[in-house]
Amino acid sequence: MQPTARQVRISAYKLVGFQALIAALMALIFFLMQGNEAAYSALQGGLIAALPNLVFAFLAFRYLTEGSADQARTSFMRGHALKILLTIGLFIGVMRQDDVVASALLTSYIVTLLAQWSAVFFFKH
Repeated sequence: MQPTARQVRISAYKLVGFQALIAALMALIFFLMQGNEAAYSALQGGLIAALPNLVFAFLAFRYLTEGSADQARTSFMRGHALKILLTIGLFIGVMRQDDVVASALLTSYIVTLLAQWSAVFFFKH
């Protein structure tokens, strides 16, 4: 049985919530291991992965039930493009900060990004 549009949207938002939880967990781990600056950098790295996904989920599934197939496809493509641009912009903005711990930022980004691949095992329709 195919999931409904509402189920797809809920799953997408659950994934973003799961990513935010991973970002917070990574920040806690880095806080315990390396202190405040590493924790803040780790949180930023995780949010760089999660926030663009939130924007994508909102835009991509906007016309899933209400519009035409062309509107849905266009919305999906715009959401994907904005996700990429937002990710680049967030990285540029964060990396300009003086107190960034790059290893914490990138590790948290990668772990949070990889969380979306494992989420399929946790969130079933």
